Amino acid sequence: MNLKSSPDLLLLLLLISSLTWAGEQAEVQEKDEIKSSEDAYQSGYGEITELGGPDGVSEELKRNDKEREFSYQFDTAQRVFKPWFDWKRRVNDEQGLKLGFQAYFLYQGASESLGEDSAAGGIYRFQGSWTVFGRGTGHEGRLEYRVENRSSLGSLIAPTSLGNEVGAAALNTAFGYSGSFDTDLAVLNWTQGFNDNTAGFAVGRLAFDVYLDAFAFQTFSRGFLNRAFVVNPTLGTTGIGSLGAVAKGFVSDQVWLGGLVFDGNAVSGNFDFDTFREHEWLKAAEIGWTPSFSRRRTDKIQFTYWDKDERIAAGVSSGHGWAVSASWQMRDNLLTFFRVGHSNGGAGVAAENAASIGMELSTRADQAFSAGLGWAEPSEKTHGTGLKDEYIAEVSYKFQLSKNFSLLPDIQLLINPALNPEEDKIWVAGLRAILTL
Repeated sequence: MNLKSSPDLLLLLLLISSLTWAGEQAEVQEKDEIKSSEDAYQSGYGEITELGGPDGVSEELKRNDKEREFSYQFDTAQRVFKPWFDWKRRVNDEQGLKLGFQAYFLYQGASESLGEDSAAGGIYRFQGSWTVFGRGTGHEGRLEYRVENRSSLGSLIAPTSLGNEVGAAALNTAFGYSGSFDTDLAVLNWTQGFNDNTAGFAVGRLAFDVYLDAFAFQTFSRGFLNRAFVVNPTLGTTGIGSLGAVAKGFVSDQVWLGGLVFDGNAVSGNFDFDTFREHEWLKAAEIGWTPSFSRRRTDKIQFTYWDKDERIAAGVSSGHGWAVSASWQMRDNLLTFFRVGHSNGGAGVAAENAASIGMELSTRADQAFSAGLGWAEPSEKTHGTGLKDEYIAEVSYKFQLSKNFSLLPDIQLLINPALNPEEDKIWVAGLRAILTL
């Protein structure tokens, strides 16, 4: 894909027509009854209660196991994979062990760049959750693991690197689709629930982004690719697969508190305990509100304060900041969100200030439209002085082609790429495929 010859007007019209068409489809949606599959799961994984966000091991297993409406009935594929899902159900029923495989593929092309203008990559996860004791009691104890790889495809660069090629400082156009994440035991932890699973802790090797400012769109499975919507660019971060501990719990019917600490020197795709001995930490505390425990995934507002120690060997200063994330299910088919964050620019953060808004509209039971707007002020300590603020508009559409396969075309308009001052705007178009087994 090469967008250099594509007129900006054509892409802008595509953005506008997508929004218009989605609105028209929403009106049709309100008149049609769609069969609910909320409690239907292919292998019986519906009882999981996750401590973290939507990309946590147990939550991802639950979501990917869910029966879905889909566009096409691939009878041959369903017959081939049915024994696999039936076997997973038996193992879960008999041993409390849940298993799953996910693959996320992404191809992108940019209208302008400093070098490469196309990229392709994949994220591959084999993971499991074994409830060792207390199953169904409200105080389950389980062991979670995830073997993960993220890499480029063929001779192309990885999509995260394309974000660097177009000159994005804070608003990387494919955040997380790295080309340097070797096969790794990225997650290995004990998760313990209490008080009917309204409280709990996790300790061991953790994916920090599952717990820090956990948010409905902080996942590779929904519509967004840009960092503005996936992980707040003002947050201090560390590697995926960081030794640490998390504790969260509801102190009333509507309010929860949380505390988090991670190894601040962990490196994604590198199983290394040596960094833990440096005793440099990423720490955070959070407080949140939701109308009820059952609505905590969609209807909530949360405040997170974080602090990260100076990384002496790496030569990175200390830093601190805060983030607010809020989302609300406006109606059955419309989920809206707002995020804002501030930092002092230290700890290698991407931005000093950032904000984003957006929504996901389910136009049909097997399709969903996502749209968002974001802004970020790049960190001077990380990227240098004199940089422009960056802006992003992103739209995508998810087609659930079968129970376990979906396609998501995506378009982004990056305005003022801070590290590419010769360009005022850059278009990035992509196509994502998601396979879950």
